Amino acid sequence: MLFLVNKLRDIRLQTGMSVSELARRSGTTRQTITNIELHGQEPGVKLALQIAQALNKDAKDIFFDDFVIQGLQKSFV
Repeated sequence: MLFLVNKLRDIRLQTGMSVSELARRSGTTRQTITNIELHGQEPGVKLALQIAQALNKDAKDIFFDDFVIQGLQKSFV
Protein backbone atom coordinates (compact mmCIF):
# COMPACT_ATOMS: atom_id res chain seq x y z
CA MET A 1 0.00 0.00 0.00
CA LEU A 2 1.32 3.45 -0.87
CA PHE A 3 0.40 6.32 1.40
CA LEU A 4 1.35 9.64 -0.09
CA VAL A 5 1.36 11.74 3.09
CA ASN A 6 1.55 10.85 6.75
CA LYS A 7 -0.05 13.42 9.05
CA LEU A 8 -0.56 10.99 11.91
CA ARG A 9 1.74 12.66 14.41
CA ASP A 10 0.31 16.14 13.78
CA ILE A 11 -3.27 14.92 14.06
CA ARG A 12 -2.53 12.86 17.17
CA LEU A 13 -0.91 15.87 18.85
CA GLN A 14 -3.86 18.10 17.89
CA THR A 15 -6.19 15.72 19.68
CA GLY A 16 -3.95 15.65 22.76
CA MET A 17 -3.71 11.87 22.57
CA SER A 18 -0.52 10.12 23.65
CA VAL A 19 1.16 7.45 21.56
CA SER A 20 0.21 4.90 24.23
CA GLU A 21 -3.45 5.91 24.18
CA LEU A 22 -3.65 5.83 20.38
CA ALA A 23 -1.99 2.43 20.35
CA ARG A 24 -4.46 1.10 22.92
CA ARG A 25 -7.50 2.54 21.13
CA SER A 26 -6.39 1.25 17.73
CA GLY A 27 -5.37 -2.21 18.94
CA THR A 28 -1.67 -1.97 18.19
CA THR A 29 1.57 -1.22 20.01
CA ARG A 30 3.31 2.05 20.88
CA GLN A 31 6.23 0.91 18.76
CA THR A 32 4.01 0.50 15.71
CA ILE A 33 2.51 3.98 16.12
CA THR A 34 6.00 5.44 16.57
CA ASN A 35 7.26 3.62 13.48
CA ILE A 36 4.37 4.98 11.43
CA GLU A 37 4.85 8.53 12.72
CA LEU A 38 8.62 8.82 12.67
CA HIS A 39 9.96 6.19 10.32
CA GLY A 40 7.38 6.13 7.56
CA GLN A 41 6.14 2.60 8.19
CA GLU A 42 2.95 2.15 6.20
CA PRO A 43 0.08 0.54 8.10
CA GLY A 44 -2.14 -1.98 6.41
CA VAL A 45 -5.66 -0.95 5.48
CA LYS A 46 -7.17 -2.48 8.61
CA LEU A 47 -4.78 -0.70 10.96
CA ALA A 48 -5.10 2.60 9.07
CA LEU A 49 -8.87 2.40 9.53
CA GLN A 50 -8.52 1.50 13.21
CA ILE A 51 -6.17 4.46 13.77
CA ALA A 52 -8.56 6.77 11.97
CA GLN A 53 -11.49 5.54 14.04
CA ALA A 54 -9.51 6.01 17.27
CA LEU A 55 -8.82 9.61 16.23
CA ASN A 56 -12.38 10.22 14.95
CA LYS A 57 -10.95 11.06 11.53
CA ASP A 58 -11.21 9.77 8.00
CA ALA A 59 -8.17 7.67 7.02
CA LYS A 60 -7.67 9.78 3.91
CA ASP A 61 -7.26 12.86 6.12
CA ILE A 62 -4.39 11.18 7.94
CA PHE A 63 -2.57 9.38 5.15
CA PHE A 64 -3.37 11.22 1.90
CA ASP A 65 -3.05 14.76 0.64
CA ASP A 66 -6.26 16.37 -0.69
CA PHE A 67 -4.45 17.71 -3.76
CA VAL A 68 -3.22 14.22 -4.67
CA ILE A 69 -6.67 12.71 -4.09
CA GLN A 70 -8.25 15.24 -6.44
CA GLY A 71 -5.66 14.41 -9.09
CA LEU A 72 -6.29 10.68 -8.71
CA GLN A 73 -10.04 11.17 -8.95
CA LYS A 74 -9.64 13.17 -12.16
CA SER A 75 -7.47 10.48 -13.71
CA PHE A 76 -10.18 7.85 -13.18
CA VAL A 77 -13.01 9.93 -14.71
